[in-house]
Amino acid sequence: MKFKVQIILLFLLSLTYGFSQGKTADVKKLAINTKLDHFAARVVGDKVFFSHNLTTKRGRAIKDKYGGFYYTMYEAPASDDGEIKNEKPIVKTELGRFNMSSSTFSKDGKYIYFTTNHIDKGTNKLKGIETYNLQIKRAEYVEGKGWTNFEVLPFCDPDHNFAHPALSPDGLTLYFIADIKGTKGKSDLYKVSVSNHKTYGDVTKLNDNINSSRTEIFPFISIDNKLYFSSDRRGGKGGLDVYSYDLESSVDEQKPKSLDMPINSRGDDFSFFLNEDLTTGYLSSRRLKGEGGDDLYYFFKF
Repeated sequence: MKFKVQIILLFLLSLTYGFSQGKTADVKKLAINTKLDHFAARVVGDKVFFSHNLTTKRGRAIKDKYGGFYYTMYEAPASDDGEIKNEKPIVKTELGRFNMSSSTFSKDGKYIYFTTNHIDKGTNKLKGIETYNLQIKRAEYVEGKGWTNFEVLPFCDPDHNFAHPALSPDGLTLYFIADIKGTKGKSDLYKVSVSNHKTYGDVTKLNDNINSSRTEIFPFISIDNKLYFSSDRRGGKGGLDVYSYDLESSVDEQKPKSLDMPINSRGDDFSFFLNEDLTTGYLSSRRLKGEGGDDLYYFFKF
């Protein structure tokens, strides 16, 4: 009887929170995970890129003078089963200068946008503190030279955070998060137009149907023009959850839809990436039975 009551309660909850996507998938934890952080995996061509702690030759995470971790970008050959092996850093990171994480690439793989930190402290005017705020950089891949021509995007000022860039499939719009004036929660989703990866339009905040009074992070736009992002808004399954929003929908009052378990869990689930086949992809999570840090998961049958 107790079991039947639980089933009825779950059914009623599903009616109450009718914005769940109702789409399941198979999810597996990757063998690359350790007690350190692995997150933000992205497939570009025949390679997979992801973020990970900068480590010593013995595999120990390197910390800065404030006790925080350094992060950099790694690449590895893409595989059919999603496993990541034989990874290597994409650039030699100069310690004390900047981190690299949370990237997005142009369709031809020639340009990368990634999250890093300002070298000098800025004063976050909204929070009234001095801090190394986050910013977004763009780099260009030049044959024979590797990643070069690193530039801070012109709208990133040192007094606010700009992070988690995500290009639209056509490469004409860059989505990201920021905590600039007008932000509704701790961080909101914004966008700018992109022209030849050289010039950028005005920063525009996404509508209040998408942004909440809480935290929105890690946007991603799939090939079918759906926006995926994570939020700790009310009504979730616990911690950060992954939500979807159809950017092509004509419904004025469309609400973001929470993805079902096992994509979401009672822990933090973020940095969702969906391959062009719209059935496989990567997810980052701090869920039960993880390895202790941010773990990478591969999903299929989505």
